[in-house]
Amino acid sequence: MEIEIGNLQSRIVTDNPELFKILQDLYTFKVPGAEFTSAYKRYRWDGKKKFISDKGVFRTGLISSILKDLKRIDCFPELQKENTVTEFNHYDIPGITLYDFQEQLIEEALEAKRGIIKSPTGSGKTVILAALIRALWGRPMVVLFRAKQLLTQTYEFLTEDCGIKNVGFAFGEGYEDNDIMLCTVQSIDKILDSHLETAEALFIDEVHEFPNGKITKTAIESFPKANFRFGLTATPPKDPIPKLTLEGALGPTLTAKSTIELIEDGKLTKPIAQFIKIRRENSNDTDLTYGEVYDQYIVNNEDRNQKIAAIVDKTFAGKDQAKVLVLVKNIQHIHNLLQMMPFADSIRGEDDLSTRYSKINKFLGSSKTCLIATKVAQTGVNIREITHIINAAGYKSEIPTIQGLGRALRKHESKLLVYYYDFMDPYKYLADHSKNRKKILLNEGHEVTIV
Repeated sequence: MEIEIGNLQSRIVTDNPELFKILQDLYTFKVPGAEFTSAYKRYRWDGKKKFISDKGVFRTGLISSILKDLKRIDCFPELQKENTVTEFNHYDIPGITLYDFQEQLIEEALEAKRGIIKSPTGSGKTVILAALIRALWGRPMVVLFRAKQLLTQTYEFLTEDCGIKNVGFAFGEGYEDNDIMLCTVQSIDKILDSHLETAEALFIDEVHEFPNGKITKTAIESFPKANFRFGLTATPPKDPIPKLTLEGALGPTLTAKSTIELIEDGKLTKPIAQFIKIRRENSNDTDLTYGEVYDQYIVNNEDRNQKIAAIVDKTFAGKDQAKVLVLVKNIQHIHNLLQMMPFADSIRGEDDLSTRYSKINKFLGSSKTCLIATKVAQTGVNIREITHIINAAGYKSEIPTIQGLGRALRKHESKLLVYYYDFMDPYKYLADHSKNRKKILLNEGHEVTIV
């Protein structure tokens, strides 16, 4: 068996069809919901995703995983690839001391030339990005984002805090060409002529948001000359299809420290997590859809919303300083909570950057303040001063739960602990979602109490 290795795609060459079929089946998965598609119903598609094609072609980032699987059966294929020696610049950042685990991730990434860098929220992923850019200085580079606020925060950090020059940007409101381009995926067309064929390094921020969208998936599988390909996230997906999609485009996951290890090391703030029981009303939710259950028992649940307001009132009464972030899913929930807490402010996805920054600055400038935010705050807000976080959104999955808590774990001199509040909802769908969020936090190593 031989494997011809290219930058974006590689190919297995073998005269052993049985071995090839076994390997291909190992990288084939049923697509969730495939049975509802017209192609499946008309027998034009078997409903499966093949990460190794019938001709043996696969995304190069899967090479290390495939080699491990072949090693288990004592198969050691001959690798056909170009051997290149790469020299790197010093990646030290003046004025910033890198932690040991950050240096470990940087060294591993540079040696591998590709990978998904997993580092907990608040652990300095932007610092790791800056160090990698310094190490690869002199090459055309692209850094992709899903949110313009993350782009602008990163631009300011790279140029002002790290002193990195030749940084440009491309997003809805602006464009400035340079060797290192920070670009939202929505504005990727602005850099296709200048960087698609020339970029030698590709970085993806919050890469867990990229494997499922058609445009985002295409973006991370492009840039053919980018020999260095890195994604950064605290929460790489665990389901096989999005996981292998990311690894195929970028390489295996690289990790150094868990959240709980960084808390024990004093590099993140310890959370006190409480789940508050919600009493079940005398109503029948059996025949309701998920959307109807969510609207009635989360968004418009007066008892639940009153408990949120009570947490904020109690927090303000017992603290000289308190900055409370309330996470919700939709705008109507914001309106309902603002009626109970008219002193609070809110940010949402449709706010322009100047509005968001104005509200965040107001939040930072007050000793006791509350900010209610939609999903934009889970990955788009960097406020170290948050002391209390209320997860009112009721999500089920791991990524928004961990990302939500992570908003408050960053170290700051104004806090020794951070307080996290969630809810044990007793209704159809919601009860399982609450139990899952609790389980996620316990699996992360956090202490959780139910009150």
